[in-house]
Amino acid sequence: MQTNNWNWLKLIAIGRILSALTFFMYVGSIQQLIAAWKLSATEAGLIQTSLVIGFAAALFVSSYCSDFYNPNRILSIYLIINFLSSFIFYLIAKDFWTAFFINFFIGFAQGGIYGPSILLVSEKFKSKNKGAAMGVMLGSQSFGYAISLSLSYIITTNYSYKISFLTASLISLVGAVFLLTAVYKDFFKKYKFSELNKKFSLNQNRKIKFLITGYTAHAIELFGLWSWLPVFLSVIIINKISITTVSVGIIIGFSIHLSGVFSSVIAGYLSDNLGRKKILISFSLISAILSFLIGWMAELDLFLIVIISILYSFFAIGDSGVLTAALTESTPKYCVGRTVAYRSILGIGLGSVTPAVFGFIIDITNNHLPINSETNWVLAFSFLGAAGLIATFCASQFKS
Repeated sequence: MQTNNWNWLKLIAIGRILSALTFFMYVGSIQQLIAAWKLSATEAGLIQTSLVIGFAAALFVSSYCSDFYNPNRILSIYLIINFLSSFIFYLIAKDFWTAFFINFFIGFAQGGIYGPSILLVSEKFKSKNKGAAMGVMLGSQSFGYAISLSLSYIITTNYSYKISFLTASLISLVGAVFLLTAVYKDFFKKYKFSELNKKFSLNQNRKIKFLITGYTAHAIELFGLWSWLPVFLSVIIINKISITTVSVGIIIGFSIHLSGVFSSVIAGYLSDNLGRKKILISFSLISAILSFLIGWMAELDLFLIVIISILYSFFAIGDSGVLTAALTESTPKYCVGRTVAYRSILGIGLGSVTPAVFGFIIDITNNHLPINSETNWVLAFSFLGAAGLIATFCASQFKS
C-alpha cells in the first residue's frame, strides 16, 4: 500500500544531496586536468562518458534486481561502492586510463543509488503526489550536483584536484549515513514479489515505447549539457571579467544545477495538476530551442548568458522526474523495475556517449585547437538540440 511519507523523503533528500557530490568532482576539475594529464577534448569527454556508462549499467542492474530483491538493501550496497570508488579515484587517478577506469565505478555507484531511490519513492507515494515527490528526490540530487560542480571547481583551482576528490569522497560518506537511516526500517522488510514474468519482459504498450524513446533523447541532451556547459561558461566568464575562482565556481555550479532543484519540484507539481503530457512537451521544446541558441551567445553580455544558462538547465532537467513518474504509473507493478532498467540501459547508455561526441565535434570544428575564448560551440550544442526535438515529438504522441 502506498503512503505519503514526507519525513522519510526528507532523509532521502539530504542523503541524495551529499551522496551526489562524487558525480561531478571530475567535471569540476576538468580544465586543470586537461593540462595536468595532457588530455584532448575527446579524451576529457571520454572520461566522463565512462562515468555515464557505469551509471547506465548500474541503473539497469539495480532497477532490474528491485523486482526480485529488497530495494532498500540494493541501495545500501551501492552507497558503500560510492564511497570506496571515489576514495580510490582520489588515491590512484593520474592520467586518462586510470581516470577512465575508476570513473566508471563512480558512475556505477551513482546509478545504483538512483535506481532503487526512484522505485522506493514510487512505492511510498500515491499518483496524485508522485510527480511532486519524484521532483523533490531529483531536485535534491540536482542540488548535490550543483555543490559537487562548484566545490570541485573552487577547491581544485585554489588548492588541488586531489584535495577536491578527497573532500567529495568524505562528504559522500556522510550522505550514506542519512540514506541508511531512511531505509533502515525497511531493510529487513519481506517483500512479496510476483512470480509472473521472471524473465526479462516488458509491457510494451504505445505510451511506454514513446516514454522510453523520449527519455533516451532527453538523456542525450542532458548529459551533454552537464558535461560541457560548465566548460563553456568558465571560458566565457574568465574572458569577460576578473573575479575570484570561488565566484566562478559558484556561478557555474549553481547556474547549471541549482535551477534543476526548483525545476524538478515545479515540473513534478505542475504535472500532477495539469497532466504529464503538457509539461513534457513544453519543457523539452524550450530546452531544445535553447540548445540550438546557446552556442551563438558567447559574445552577449555575461549577465544575459548566465540567465540563459539557468533557463537552459531549468528546462533540460525539469522533465526527468515527470518522465519517470509517467513511466512508473503506466507500467504494471510486477515489472516496474525491469521497465526502468530497460529504459536506463537504452536511454542513459546512448546518453553516455554524448560527452565524447560533443568533445569530438569541438575538436573537429576547431581544428583540434585548445579550448579558448575563440572556440566555436554552435554545432556541438546543436547536436543536443536535435535530441531535444526528438524528445518533444515523443511527448506529443501519447495521451496525458
